[in-house]
Amino acid sequence: MADIVSPEGESDAASQAQRVRRPDPGKPASWLDMIGAREARSPDAVAEAIGAGFTRDPDDAYPIRGRAGFEACGPADLMAPCSVLAELTGQARDRMGELTDDELVGVLRAARRVQSWQATLELEAVSELAARRLAEPARPGPQPADRVAAEVAAALTLTARSADRLVHVATSVERLGGLRDSLASGQIDLSRAIVFADELCMLDWLKATRIAAKLVLEAPGLTTAQLQARLRRAVLAADPEAGRRRQKAAKDNARVETWQESSSNGALAGRELPPAGVLAADRHLTALAKAVKAAGAAGTLDQLRAAVYLALLSGQNPSAVLSSQKLSSQTGESDAEGDRPTGQTAPAGRTAPAGRTGAAGPAGAGDSGSAGDAGSAGDAGSAGDSGSAGDAAAKESFGPAPSPGPELSWPAGPIGTIHLTMPLSAWLGQTNNPGEVAGRGPIDAWTCRDVGVRLGGLPGTRCCLTLVTDDGYAVGHACARTPPPGTDPRVVRQWLRGLKPEWLSIGTDCDHAHQSPGYRPAPRLAHLVKIRTPACTAPGCRRPAHACDLDHLIPYDRGGRTCSCNLDPACRRDHQLKQEPGWHAEMLPDGTVTWSLPHGRAYTTKPEPYPV
Repeated sequence: MADIVSPEGESDAASQAQRVRRPDPGKPASWLDMIGAREARSPDAVAEAIGAGFTRDPDDAYPIRGRAGFEACGPADLMAPCSVLAELTGQARDRMGELTDDELVGVLRAARRVQSWQATLELEAVSELAARRLAEPARPGPQPADRVAAEVAAALTLTARSADRLVHVATSVERLGGLRDSLASGQIDLSRAIVFADELCMLDWLKATRIAAKLVLEAPGLTTAQLQARLRRAVLAADPEAGRRRQKAAKDNARVETWQESSSNGALAGRELPPAGVLAADRHLTALAKAVKAAGAAGTLDQLRAAVYLALLSGQNPSAVLSSQKLSSQTGESDAEGDRPTGQTAPAGRTAPAGRTGAAGPAGAGDSGSAGDAGSAGDAGSAGDSGSAGDAAAKESFGPAPSPGPELSWPAGPIGTIHLTMPLSAWLGQTNNPGEVAGRGPIDAWTCRDVGVRLGGLPGTRCCLTLVTDDGYAVGHACARTPPPGTDPRVVRQWLRGLKPEWLSIGTDCDHAHQSPGYRPAPRLAHLVKIRTPACTAPGCRRPAHACDLDHLIPYDRGGRTCSCNLDPACRRDHQLKQEPGWHAEMLPDGTVTWSLPHGRAYTTKPEPYPV
């Protein structure tokens, strides 16, 4: 979640050069007639890149602080979408080269608000047309929904599927009045409104309205992926059967699709498959690709995953990739396991390569004796990994990995690592609250239990417990050598008594108990930091912490501690960006992180919450 932090205003001299002109009551002209008016400036007055829309009067005693335009917290930057803002953004189009970076961002944000305002108008028109067709007397032939979709398709030159989609979004937004108002005011954009429409369509009006009313306030600070995860988690919590109904409804549409990419390459994908099977297959594919790479194949992990995927579906042994692979080597890897970037950051270690045992099992919530902690989620660790840790509860191994060599042999069973988080109450069957798989988002309790039970008895399986607050933020953590033996509450409670949770230090409250003396964090420190902050903290990024570097917010060579109060997960891309001129990250006393960017604005992010 990211919130904009307003920068400081400009100097008094600059602010005195800007004044608001008030219309003369004796003149019939409206203030809109004065858009674009300018006043004579003294040689030392600060020039304004965009004067349109904000006129000034030399006798006005109340100057606007800063340039009256699109700068951060300027009038145009804060203006709600309307015809005036549309005119201002249009005039800015002809003077882009004169704007500062800050003002360009203001124009960018204003243009998006105007788009949202116009999108609301389009959706309202579609919704009204749909309402009229539904109100018509019943008659034989196409249904009202089909008729309105056909009319919309003809009017906007859309395919039938695209028109159906537009009608679905329009009626869903109209059903949730607060969502429509938020879109019209520019608080959210059309892409976020579509996420609301898709995720809430399985709920009745009352439940959908309650969830939308709560999350629409958070939506402006969330990416569409973050919003989708929050909505799906809320839907599964409000109606645990909703996810199962949706799965069952789509199960009959299971299929394998092929199509041509825009590059003229091909695409092949399985759709509407069982979620537990997809998780196992995906991790198996990654483990095989790592084994092929260790045996000498060239290419990034993504390229090798694609090559192994095609080889398996073509009936070939994955070792065929070694002889047929002609991919050229590229710098960096998509799974953040490439070379360490230059600079101050200490990577958190590597995830377990093929052949390593991982940790697995269900993850839980704190028991009733944990004062101040509501239900908690588990986390992930990795036995033997140097400094690697999971961002979510259970790190699960699917058996022995292949041993690359001259003659590779490939096991039939699944291999790899999964980071699964689920509330303890769901593991015990007391609730059906959803869990989460790192990098995949929320999954229903039935799938969590399916994965947990299947993997809980495998050798090398481990389970951790993370204590969280009511809103899902980690405050304590304990690791166990083995997962709880079954789901019987009495047995699990006995298992919990054997754990020794550690409180997670954060911000100015850090006690430096796990501080490492050198540059590289010790494995335990790295594990706890990635439990506390389960994903990259850069604005908009959701990359799981186990696939991230650990970044010294204050560089180590400038006196920064190798401690939880100075370390935060950052994916390889954002880690490298932070070392560029104009980029800076700082941890605040409450543990949130403020990122300052070259265009002059700053954004504060909070850790991703755990499911509760």
